[in-house]
Amino acid sequence: MKHRVLLINPTIQPVGVDMLKSQCEVFMAPDGKEETLIQYINTNQIEGVLTRVEFITRNVVERCPSLKVVAQHGIGLDNIDIDACTEHGIRVLNVPDANYTSVAEHAIMFILACACKVLQGDKNVRQGNWKFRETNFPNDVAGKTLMVIAFGRIGRDVTKKAQALDMNVIAYDAYVSREAMADLGVEKVDSLEEGLAKADFVTIHAPLTPETRGMMGPQQFKAMKPSAYLLNMGRGPVVDQSALYHALKDHIIAGAALDVFEQEPPEENNPLFALDNIILSPHNAGDTYEAKQRCSAKAAENLILALNGEATYNWFNRRAMESN
Repeated sequence: MKHRVLLINPTIQPVGVDMLKSQCEVFMAPDGKEETLIQYINTNQIEGVLTRVEFITRNVVERCPSLKVVAQHGIGLDNIDIDACTEHGIRVLNVPDANYTSVAEHAIMFILACACKVLQGDKNVRQGNWKFRETNFPNDVAGKTLMVIAFGRIGRDVTKKAQALDMNVIAYDAYVSREAMADLGVEKVDSLEEGLAKADFVTIHAPLTPETRGMMGPQQFKAMKPSAYLLNMGRGPVVDQSALYHALKDHIIAGAALDVFEQEPPEENNPLFALDNIILSPHNAGDTYEAKQRCSAKAAENLILALNGEATYNWFNRRAMESN
């Protein structure tokens, strides 16, 4: 008998859907509302759910006894109640290695766009202000210092690309040793404020945890150089958005570039929209065509393996489940 899998509209790329359909019985929920998921899982005795942004809450877990695996299409798992899944013997999978290069490229794009004042230049050319070039000079990134917050796959790939541009890289990550960073030509800083004071660019790639929530607030912005730029491609709530607004408005820092927001999608009257020293993108740094193909294929492949009882490389809560 084939395993039963639930997808949620809008779903993953066809390459992943086709892989699942070749080996599983696939059902499609029309939306990701809690009651919709509970109804579809229980009605169809679903064993595996493949999520994108939908929330798998404790209520879903506790009311769906047939569920065995939750597979996330991406790396972030803040939409899934990991503790509830672990308590009920449900494996949680993610895809930690499909889009890190895409996010790293986006970070480099943001760095160069900020340094070269790309948005301001474009706006002034369109407005007929050719004299913008006489008073607003772009900057080199060669020789500048980049601070990487969270030195995981993405942070390391950003480092490699930044070093190719002759940037000096420092990093802040309590879980990575000084020796491991030094092996990659990176200086480890022991405190957030120490690194912020040195950096010309700060790029955040941290997950959202109780420790990282609001880690960039008023005190941290005051520690930065007035000529420095903040980039966030981790999670929106890692940065205090109100503090960022005032830091930009009052020119405490030179500018910022965000791919993530405290609320997604952001409210239409978000005060950041009124500023001209910030670049915004719609949480799509990791959503290149190539990354989406890789992510869908890996998510589908490992969901099938997990349903077949295999210990996949991306079984996020394995240690916690095995220690129960």
